[in-house]
Amino acid sequence: MTAAAMSLGYRRARAVRVAWLASAGRLLRIELRRNAMIWLLPVLGALFWFDAYRTAMSYPAVWDLRASVLPAKVVIDFAALVAGASAWMGARETRCRTCGLVTTTPQPGWTRRSATLAATLTWVIVAYLACVALLYAATAVQVTWGGPPWWPVAVGAAALAAVCTIGFAAGTFFASRFTPLLTAVAVFVLEVVGFRSAVGAFGGYRLLSPAGSAPGQDAGLFYPYLPDLAIAQAMFFTGLAVAAVSALGLSRAAGGGARLRVAAAAAGLAGLVAAGVSTGLVGTARVGPNGVVIAALHDAGSDQPLRYAPVCADATGVPVCIHPAFRSYLPKVTAALGPVISLVAGLPGAPVRVSEVATSLVASTNQQADVAGTPPVYRFAMPPTPGSFVQIAGENFTQSLQIAFVTTVIGGSAPSANGPETGNLAQQVVETVLLRRVGLTDGTLNPPTNAAAVAAIRRFAALPAATRHAWLAAHVPALRAGQITLAELP
Repeated sequence: MTAAAMSLGYRRARAVRVAWLASAGRLLRIELRRNAMIWLLPVLGALFWFDAYRTAMSYPAVWDLRASVLPAKVVIDFAALVAGASAWMGARETRCRTCGLVTTTPQPGWTRRSATLAATLTWVIVAYLACVALLYAATAVQVTWGGPPWWPVAVGAAALAAVCTIGFAAGTFFASRFTPLLTAVAVFVLEVVGFRSAVGAFGGYRLLSPAGSAPGQDAGLFYPYLPDLAIAQAMFFTGLAVAAVSALGLSRAAGGGARLRVAAAAAGLAGLVAAGVSTGLVGTARVGPNGVVIAALHDAGSDQPLRYAPVCADATGVPVCIHPAFRSYLPKVTAALGPVISLVAGLPGAPVRVSEVATSLVASTNQQADVAGTPPVYRFAMPPTPGSFVQIAGENFTQSLQIAFVTTVIGGSAPSANGPETGNLAQQVVETVLLRRVGLTDGTLNPPTNAAAVAAIRRFAALPAATRHAWLAAHVPALRAGQITLAELP
């Protein structure tokens, strides 16, 4: 064969490829304009605004915490609608009774359905990324430290891609007007089951649920975000999506010959293997101090603490320092701790510094604060996750900080969000009197109610402030050790 003939053959092959790509591009543009997912975009936007966005904005401006709503809420809100709309598009040819008509077109079934699926998935991902952009832009304006995490974004995108492709495959293979509804209901049920499993126990397949993607309390603040679980989740959902797409290539209507079926079978097998491997990986997961650890995916460097310069303010002569991510809360923390710091000033073992630390550094997993070091430092954890004893808002925040400080310094016990209910009765009496001095009410404190304790509270509260402080200065070590009884209180 001459060089001229080879050059002519190459140009013809290239022209065929260019023509095919141009034809596929035109088909994709048509599908993008005529896709049912367009009509759901306003609904998806409303769901994001009223649920995920408002929930995220109620959290402190911490990147990892706010990003956690992407897999845990955006995916959960979108999944059922995305699955139903994808199934509707997958069943279009059979539902509209156009199979005989489109079979005679130059494009094989695989190309047609791939264009429809690609258009559907494009709209889903565009909607999702628009939500990510809005959430991250709003957070960037408020945040005072750190940078945006991208693993939660990847997990959410992979999960929605899996839902979209599985729904499309369901509509293709089980074409009916009822298939979209049944697919949406099935996905919703799986969401409910997955959510209950994720919040009800730890380990195994439960961790594959997007609802199980909440970061550790110290993630992104004191320690790097652990991507172990996110990697396994992204692998699982990507594998499912690849397997669902490959199933379309195995159908008779796909056309394309044996070569396409072999390629589709190989890709489908690879997807199922990836999903299986990820399932096996999460089966080895354990809870570390900073998040979920999967040994095969874990990077030891993620266990090293992050460096940061704390922000500090003075509270009646005692410096109060917190993480720079909570810079906006420093005035509230200082105002809350100032009055109770004054009550214990000069007492043996009274803290000379207040410092926010990682939750894992506090003495016990049941405590949110302790006093450690020489000279003594009051160390407290301020976890921003929902349900923690500290609520980053209003009166509850102030009360929680004051109760935690007094019960830790005086009683040497775990602080309680509902009042000084820990320690012996003598400790509870002293803590109740001191906290009443800063304005907390009995409805918040839940003081002891037996007759001897009530009498001791009245007796101790009736003392002049100087006398009470002098007694504490002489007896607080014994009181903290639990060696003082009610009868020994003045």
